[in-house]
Amino acid sequence: MMTKKNATLLRMKNIHVSYSGVEALRGVDFDVQRGEIHALVGEHRAGKSTLVKLLSGVVQKKSGDIMFDGKRVFNFTPDLSMKYGISMIYQDVQVIPSLSAVDNVFAGRMLKTWLGSIDYGTMIRKTRELFRALDVHFDIHEPLSRLTRGEQYMVELARAICYDPELIIFDEISNKLTPVEMEKIYKIILDAKKRNKSVVYITHNLEEIFRFADRVTILKDGYRRGTEKIKDLDKIKLIKLTYSFVLSRNELERSNISLFYFKQYNESIIKNLPIGVVVLDAEHKIYMINFAAIKNLGIESAEVMNKSFETLFFAGCWNIREEILDKIKNREKMRWDEIEFLDDRYLRVTVYPFHDDDYVFLGTILLIEDITKERQFKEYLLRTEKITSVENLAAGVAHEINNPLGIIQNYLEIIKAKNLDDAVIGKVVKIERELNRICGIVGNLLSFSKLDVAADRRVNLVHIINEVLALLNYQIEEKRITLQKGIRKEDVYIRGDENRLKQLCFNLLVNSIEAVVNEGLIRIEIDEQRHRSAVYLRIIDNGCGIPTEITGNIFEPFYSTKVSKKNTGLGLAICQHIADLHDGVISCASDPGKKTVFTVQFPLYVDTEKSLKRAVQ
Repeated sequence: MMTKKNATLLRMKNIHVSYSGVEALRGVDFDVQRGEIHALVGEHRAGKSTLVKLLSGVVQKKSGDIMFDGKRVFNFTPDLSMKYGISMIYQDVQVIPSLSAVDNVFAGRMLKTWLGSIDYGTMIRKTRELFRALDVHFDIHEPLSRLTRGEQYMVELARAICYDPELIIFDEISNKLTPVEMEKIYKIILDAKKRNKSVVYITHNLEEIFRFADRVTILKDGYRRGTEKIKDLDKIKLIKLTYSFVLSRNELERSNISLFYFKQYNESIIKNLPIGVVVLDAEHKIYMINFAAIKNLGIESAEVMNKSFETLFFAGCWNIREEILDKIKNREKMRWDEIEFLDDRYLRVTVYPFHDDDYVFLGTILLIEDITKERQFKEYLLRTEKITSVENLAAGVAHEINNPLGIIQNYLEIIKAKNLDDAVIGKVVKIERELNRICGIVGNLLSFSKLDVAADRRVNLVHIINEVLALLNYQIEEKRITLQKGIRKEDVYIRGDENRLKQLCFNLLVNSIEAVVNEGLIRIEIDEQRHRSAVYLRIIDNGCGIPTEITGNIFEPFYSTKVSKKNTGLGLAICQHIADLHDGVISCASDPGKKTVFTVQFPLYVDTEKSLKRAVQ
């Protein structure tokens, strides 16, 4: 039975690596659990290969901590890496072409007989067993220089799994192998997981991640942007966070674009762009179509490849079909911002012809974006503006009605004080009852408006934090997070609405829990500063952090750096709103890879009555 001690196979903490003074890794945290397939993604030069080369002994860290199977490792060497059971398959084939498959599999670790001579018989038998398991068929005595690149990769894979490693690392190999060869790789990966071995899989093909990975870590510019469970991922957010060029749609609309542009990026990246991309050749036949375009158009790629572009725009589904076809035929640029499509969906379509440097026509780019959610967001924001207008109107009407109501109630009290007969008293009581009903309606109008959203009573901020922590205790324990409290007093009072303040604290703590890796650190501080008449709530974590360039956007509605399906981008916007309601100020300071601090400043609660008594005394 596995113990908690060795449940985590690898833990890397605050790793820094530099090449010629340039930082490749800037305080990266990374961990791998036993029996886990952990994907690693990021743009070119994000630091992925550098991180795993630390484990194979090719690269040495500048600073940071590495724990492998519960033991601290200062720096790996190739021999030490082999001793710990770490195998790595690089992007480029690492074989000796002049040697046979047998010699390559056992290079540097030849088997020997009890007399000390090389045991070729056992090595040949084991190589054949490995190749049989990999379903590989070629002469194991043939020099590797005579084999295909794919066959050489199979030899390298056989070498990697020969000694049943604890951790296998694959560094972007899917682009080098055929689909048939990749199926063999997938089989090896899933078999390793069944036997409680671990796999780190670096890839640009995000479809692979959703196929078999358990978790994924995103690296960007040498920082860890986050680590998420695959089951919680939002694919589009993952792609946008992973590839910065995705965020700039105009990249595909520059002048002098040619097919060379598409060769500049790996085809698998284009196929996984969140924006639908269709490339037509000079004869208007479909040259390339990515996954997003297939989904947005509701077609099968096999149905349209190398066929006429008219296949895309099937009749009955496009209200401006002929206009789109006409622009493509005439090689004209055009954009339609909102086209009605099947199933109450809306698409944005851009047609852009492109040429080479001599202005020879090469083909056409079509960008096909599903803007249904964007349109729904616009409608939501429009409804929100209308609701705000109604709230303001309700507040205005309520206050205007309250003034004459107060006057009427005063006169009614005067009338009730007079000596009246029973009949008149009965009528006065009816008037009073109906007047109270009107007051209730006006009260409901006021409660609907935003002018009365925060209760005005004394609240103990320490008690609120403790109650929220009780709710989140399971998540904290599940990730084995170290929780520190920098709270010097048991009672720190502010004025406001207890439930809304709980929501604020809950959102901030969940944000920190999601940001840290297993066994991370979260610190909560409550600092009462009477000389400033202020209370400072600080929530500090050592998670992935927030890049400086986006810190100013994180409190905006629907803005999110997380890839979870459940994340709406409203959590911090709600915190901002609640802080405003309590005359508070919320801010964030982040040093990616080291610590992130969210600070909320509240006015200190002052008991006016006690203060006046002390002043009189």
